[in-house]
Amino acid sequence: MSALLLSSCSGFSPEAREIVGVYYNNELSDDTPVLELNDDGTSVMRAIKPDVLTIEVPGTWNVVNDSLVIDNDVTRMVTVGDTSVLGDVATKYSRLITRHDELSLTLAKDGIEYLYHRKVTPDKD
Repeated sequence: MSALLLSSCSGFSPEAREIVGVYYNNELSDDTPVLELNDDGTSVMRAIKPDVLTIEVPGTWNVVNDSLVIDNDVTRMVTVGDTSVLGDVATKYSRLITRHDELSLTLAKDGIEYLYHRKVTPDKD
């Protein structure tokens, strides 16, 4: 299986390989990630309105020209909560990557930066 994972990452840029991970916006939820960037090129984006609505959309992702680009599959979207407040869900999400390290990812759009914290799991020996 690890050979499959390595081959699936081969289409990624070096920067894309560095940002694979599960990311949280602590202002929205410490328990539910808002971005899952998987090493097989799949993704899950969540829009969270605490105690009102959570939207979960699977898709695919990569880094293109210093930007995170996610193609959402809105036909597989899952909602939990009050869908009367549901707006449009973008089929394509693109944000400039301004910073990233082993603990966080900062994305920008229209001059506004958004900080996401990466879930760090201890190595298992």
